[in-house]
Amino acid sequence: MKKDKFDFLLSPWCVLGGMSAGIFIGIYFNDIALLLKPVGDIYISLLKMCIIPIMGSAILVSLSKLMSSSKTKGSLKKITNMFLISMFAVAILSSSVGIISMPFVNSHTDMKKQIGTIMLENSPDDRKMAFNSVIHVIDSRYNIHDEVTKPTIITFILNMIPRNIFSALVKGSTLQIVFFFIVMGIMMQFISTTSSKNIVSVFEGIFEIFQQIINFAMYFLPFGLCALMAYQFRGLGISILLTMTQFIIVIYACCLVVFLTSTIVIWRCTGKPYLIQFNALKDAIVIAIGTRSSYAALPSAISGLVDNLKLDHDKTHLIVPLGFTLCKYGKILIFCIGAVFAASLYDYHIDVESFFIIIICSVLAGMAASGAPSIVSRGMISIVLAPLGIPAEAIIVILLAIDPIVDPIITLISTYPNYAVAALISETQKI
Repeated sequence: MKKDKFDFLLSPWCVLGGMSAGIFIGIYFNDIALLLKPVGDIYISLLKMCIIPIMGSAILVSLSKLMSSSKTKGSLKKITNMFLISMFAVAILSSSVGIISMPFVNSHTDMKKQIGTIMLENSPDDRKMAFNSVIHVIDSRYNIHDEVTKPTIITFILNMIPRNIFSALVKGSTLQIVFFFIVMGIMMQFISTTSSKNIVSVFEGIFEIFQQIINFAMYFLPFGLCALMAYQFRGLGISILLTMTQFIIVIYACCLVVFLTSTIVIWRCTGKPYLIQFNALKDAIVIAIGTRSSYAALPSAISGLVDNLKLDHDKTHLIVPLGFTLCKYGKILIFCIGAVFAASLYDYHIDVESFFIIIICSVLAGMAASGAPSIVSRGMISIVLAPLGIPAEAIIVILLAIDPIVDPIITLISTYPNYAVAALISETQKI
């Protein structure tokens, strides 16, 4: 049986049909959605099984080759600068769009009552008694009872270094795994040439094996997405949708701006218009949206950038995995928009100083949230709001309530600017 007979399963229309069917089942047939959950879990587990071997192999091999090049120092410096510039650019863009859009978002008494109701419904029973009124919850501004633990550079570095690499592999601690392979890639320069070549050959083989597994799994993508979407949208309250419609639209609008900006950068660097870009990266886009996992889209992204857009092989294999791990553009975006929305709820005036606090703290919170699930990372918005004196409880509940709706597009935005950075680095090397 030839794979060619099933190539129709790779069609964007077939994939879109699977996603649409899953959303329909999730909204109208909750019991069926629950039955489909194991199917989605199995599929996402298969994809995740390939992530660490592909990511580790790509980083080690690419870094080893770059370190042996005479232009290594310049390349690594440009990569670091581009990562920082891109993260702050996303933060500035997101905060600006949020401030411009927020006057059109209804944050008056009616919305505050509805948000307070959502908070009560999502709070543990022992905490419900603490809320004398839903309006008091929203309007008790600057009254922070919980002490926020602020991350430090030392804490970040300590959490990045694995004490036991096998434990990190078992726990899936992405940041620690990446650090381990970076160290290995650098130290490859201090061993014999023969040993270095043998190790590189082994990891190149590992990369190709798991790339083939991903290629095979793509034929089951419509069915996997159907099951995943069905469970994600199961039991989603329509009241939450209606209450937060304007806020959700602002998030999607901001994501669209970042997406289009990244697309323009790729076009300027590669000369490839959007339709060609989409054809090259469509698998990565669909996987990111459907699975809500940026790492699951990693193999398809690397393949599309190198094979179709013709970006530099070694640099792309290093930049994209590192960017997926360190540059959480989607989380930076949601922290910026969420902080602006929280300020609007509490009638907090955002001046120039507050604007820069939101930008800097959002970038730091985004990096601190590396490897954390979306539900856990949403709580890190307190890192952004604490310096402003704004309570974080209300906005955390809101972000959790709308997470199934916004997380797919947030995941996509966590990936796409990395493609633009890869294109920029490849472009600078051609000059």
